[in-house]
Parts: sequence; structure tokens; C-alpha cells
Amino acid sequence: MPTSAAGNKPPWPSAAPGGGGAQAGFTLLEVLVTLLIMALLTGLAALALPGGDEQDARTEAQRLAALFDTAREQAAALSMPVAWAAGPSGYAFLRPSPRGWVALHQPPLVARSWSWLDARLPADYRPPDSASTWRAGDVRLRVRGGGGALGAAPGWLVFGSEPVSQPMQVQIDIDGVRLSVYSNGAQPFRVLEQR
Repeated sequence: MPTSAAGNKPPWPSAAPGGGGAQAGFTLLEVLVTLLIMALLTGLAALALPGGDEQDARTEAQRLAALFDTAREQAAALSMPVAWAAGPSGYAFLRPSPRGWVALHQPPLVARSWSWLDARLPADYRPPDSASTWRAGDVRLRVRGGGGALGAAPGWLVFGSEPVSQPMQVQIDIDGVRLSVYSNGAQPFRVLEQR
């Protein structure tokens, strides 16, 4: 095998230490950067996942507060009461008619399933008439005030044609957290959280 002249490099890398050839493996810095990138991607993936029933209950409580304010405004504007009726599967907004209370179909006051349940409700969904406390999955719900007027069931909230009503509250209890969707009858609904 011919030897190279002084200053010429062989066509293959040298395996001798300090020979300036290619290294095998990764440096500590490369490994740390790779682990950091993997940790960041894992964290972002965790944030993108659903937050579970407790977060769904918080979202639902905020939605209910906004929908209750809308129902109260619509009842006052149309001079016609609007009721909110709920049950284990979901809830609906109702209005009186010659046939009794019928479901509203104009958004946003439409029938909805509870956000922590993976269920769809029919457009004409009408919850049970009697309960003011029930369970929806792992969540316990309780309604206070507002029912029994104009032929509505005791567990319903009824928003009258006047802009002021009696105090109303819906409690959502899940995993040691109580969310209260509350109004004193004159102010907008708000969500209070207790642990």
C-alpha cells in the first residue's frame, strides 16, 4: 500500500486519538438540547389536550352566566318569560305557548348537552320537570330560585318580562370545586368558585 507524501491526508479518517478524524456519538450539549426540545414539545402537547371535567365545568359555568343574561334580556325585550330547564343530559330554554312550555330554537338559546358529557341532544329536548338537584356524569348540580312561576317546574329558572327578578343560582360541584352561577336578580350573572 502506498504511503502518502508529507502534508497529504489519507483518504480515510484516522482512528488515532487527536488525529482530527470524525467523532462517534453525541456531545453532552447536543443531548441536552435534544432533551430540552422534547420537554417543550411534550408540554405543548399537554396544553393542547382537553382539561378534563373540571375545566369543562368551568367553561360551562361561564357559558351559563352569559346565556342566563341573554335569556333575561330576551324575556324583557319580548315581554314574554323564558325558562331554563336542566337535567342529567343537558338543558334547554323554553317559552310559554298555548300547548305549554316549548323549546326555543333560535341561537344562542338552544338545547345543549353538558360540555363534560359526550352526548348530543335532540332539538326538542325537554329535561325532567321535577328535579332541582341531580347528577350529570360525575358532576352534581343544584338549582335555587326562579322555578314554580307560570306553570314552570320547581327546578326551572324563569326569567320574567321584568328586567329584575328574584335571586337565582345554579351550583356545579365537581372534584371538591363548587362553581356557582349567581345573580341577585338585578345584576348580571357571575361565576363564583369555591374549593
